[in-house]
Amino acid sequence: MNCHEARPMLNPYLDGELDLMTAVRVEDHIAGCADCGREYRDLQELRREIAGADLEFALPAGLSRRIAARLRAAAGPERWWKRPGTLAAAAAAVLILMLVPARLLRNGAGEDRELLDSHLRSLMASHLVDIPSSDHHTVKPWFQGRLTFAPNVPDLSTQGFVLSGGRLEVVRRAPAAAIVYRRRNHVINLFEAPANQPDFSPKAQTSEGFNTVAWVKGGLSYWAVSDLNAKELMQFAQLASR
Repeated sequence: MNCHEARPMLNPYLDGELDLMTAVRVEDHIAGCADCGREYRDLQELRREIAGADLEFALPAGLSRRIAARLRAAAGPERWWKRPGTLAAAAAAVLILMLVPARLLRNGAGEDRELLDSHLRSLMASHLVDIPSSDHHTVKPWFQGRLTFAPNVPDLSTQGFVLSGGRLEVVRRAPAAAIVYRRRNHVINLFEAPANQPDFSPKAQTSEGFNTVAWVKGGLSYWAVSDLNAKELMQFAQLASR
């Protein structure tokens, strides 16, 4: 892959929108090209600045009601499909579709696919860790200033889950942490990102031969992804979620 082919793919690569093989080709090019590597790092920095900015937008009070009223006034004689309740519901639905990001309307399958692709990419592209270390006191501080939250880096070595390091990732189109562990010959990627839902206990599922355990605790969402058997991965999740 040359620069002409790689540059249009930098944004989709950062957003996790490329298929696995294309993502590997882009990552290989970034690693060997100073210009594209610099441009990609600039995009990462822009992503971090946007994630750290307060860009939340709240709808003005009564906006949907005012829109419905104007629609009724312009519609002429009332029929059943033009009744106030119908118009208000339609106006609200339109506003939701316009203002809610498409990613929030997807079901959980899209998120599961994103995490599995990130796990596989980390194994195939020789980019498993940005900070290689088995010391959680080294890995945890490395994320300071690189993320808008402090990831949890549990020390589980005495239970047989050895810390290998950490790296920056993208989950839900926002910067996230990936904490990497090993269990014998198996790699476990523990993805962490700010939560947008209440706490819940570890829940397991299997997809394409890989196991995933997800939970939310203390304002963070966690996903442990590995080809480790389901029983041991659940053990890891229960230890990490204490």
